[in-house]
Amino acid sequence: MAVITLLEIVSTLSFIAMTAYLTGRSRFIMRCARYPFHLTSQLPLIVLFSFLAITGNYSALPWGQSHITTRMIGILLAGIAGGPVTGVSVGLIGAGYLFFMEGTSVALAIYVALAGTVSGLLRLRFTFQQLTPQTGAGVALVIELCQICFIALFSGPAGIVIQDLQVAILTMVVSVTGVWLFLYIINWIEAEQDIYGARAAQLSLDIASRTLPYLRQGFNTHSATVAARIIYDLTKADAVSITGRYKRLAFIGQGAEHHKPGEPIISAAVKEAIASKTMKVINTPADRGCPFPYCPLKAGVVVPLFTGNNVVGTIELARVKDETVSELDIHIAEGIANLLSVQLQLAEIDEQRKMREKAELKALRAQINPHFLFNTINIIMSFCRTDPDKARSLLGNLATLMQRGYSNQDELVTLRDELTGIMAYLEIAKSRFGDRLDIAVNVDAAVTTVFVPALSLQPLVENALNHGLFPKLGNCLLTIDASTEEDTLIISISDNGIGIPQAKLEQIKAGKSDGVGITNVNKRLISLFGTKYGLAITSDPPCGTEIRLTIPFQSQSVTVRKEGVISENKSRRY
Repeated sequence: MAVITLLEIVSTLSFIAMTAYLTGRSRFIMRCARYPFHLTSQLPLIVLFSFLAITGNYSALPWGQSHITTRMIGILLAGIAGGPVTGVSVGLIGAGYLFFMEGTSVALAIYVALAGTVSGLLRLRFTFQQLTPQTGAGVALVIELCQICFIALFSGPAGIVIQDLQVAILTMVVSVTGVWLFLYIINWIEAEQDIYGARAAQLSLDIASRTLPYLRQGFNTHSATVAARIIYDLTKADAVSITGRYKRLAFIGQGAEHHKPGEPIISAAVKEAIASKTMKVINTPADRGCPFPYCPLKAGVVVPLFTGNNVVGTIELARVKDETVSELDIHIAEGIANLLSVQLQLAEIDEQRKMREKAELKALRAQINPHFLFNTINIIMSFCRTDPDKARSLLGNLATLMQRGYSNQDELVTLRDELTGIMAYLEIAKSRFGDRLDIAVNVDAAVTTVFVPALSLQPLVENALNHGLFPKLGNCLLTIDASTEEDTLIISISDNGIGIPQAKLEQIKAGKSDGVGITNVNKRLISLFGTKYGLAITSDPPCGTEIRLTIPFQSQSVTVRKEGVISENKSRRY
């Protein structure tokens, strides 16, 4: 009988192990166990552990005239994993079942209810991470020892006491082993999922770093195809698909002959993931819903891509065999989708910034002061009779300024071209200032072919004339210097004007000035070359102001951040 009983104990514990495995694999139940004090978590836990407690009455192992049961495993686990409410509820359900259905004594029913209550109160002292198999086995051992003492106190004649104690001790062994086994399997599954999560996170980060330069260009067929190829190579999936909201953008792998980019979405699982905004796990062809009868893809996981709260597409990792989606596949797909969603959101922000900067640059190009234009025309008219050559020269300078203001120039121009426009402006300005304006230009010949952002110097010169020199009484000097220091080009525009008050200077440095000129130039420099470069303004009222513009200068190549994409220009000197 001992061998038969041992086999039955193993069978009973196998049932406990199977229940633990299914519980550990259920994301919903595990989430309830992590947060057992929420009302929505308690009902599922009560149902689960009440089922274990009640079925434990039927896992009765014969031992003489009595039976060894496993009912206490479900009751103890209810309190240990679910907390006081779950422990008390399962304890009362178990006690009620024993008293009304099994006809046991009131004392035993009360003890069962107390066991669930005590184990639930102990859960208040342990977090889910602290629920080790040893902790659960210790709690079960203490409660079962108390049950043995309870039996010893309330049993009858000595012979019956010995029989009951033998059953109680064996029940204690089974209960402690069952609780330990249940928690051991739960912890093992948790550790396995942590490993999957770590591997998925590492792989997702690797994919994100490789796809970033492409997805920052925008979410289109080209960027999606490159990203799908990278994901396909790194994940070893049988197929990788990236879709927009209404059509497929890229498909790499098996089934590519009928899942073609540019075509409308045909997979029911993809449509469902977009509509529900949730992940869709595919285990069979029926779940996938592909209308092609000979599609090789059977299983997979589809995760939506977001920008903000809006679904903009999906990513799918597909397999050619049924029921082959692993936990690792799910973790990887979720991680990739989250990181790609962040990249798409950054691309959207980049696009908005680029459009804003282009609008500001367009406004800057079109910013010809009506008073300046009116005064210039009047000056030209006055010279038409007295000095026609001078009038012709000024008219040519005005035409140069008009052409630069209304033409669509490249974002980068040579320093020589930029200085040409500035000198045209200064020639007109000298006609207004008369003999009291002197201009000094000290530019190394070696740097005149350097490419600089268009209209990066003219707003600074205009600012120096209009706000620094024009209000000044007496001789005015404007100096433009350009030189290099190691790998940096420095262009300095200084004047001996009235200077900038400290409060106004702080506003300009903070980007809060009324005009867009200086602010726009500084933002464009930082956007193109990084925060290491830009404008530096120093002023000493009433002695003048100096603005230093710095950009990278290298003899071979320079890395330029343009439109959110990192590119290298090898044929230009900066």
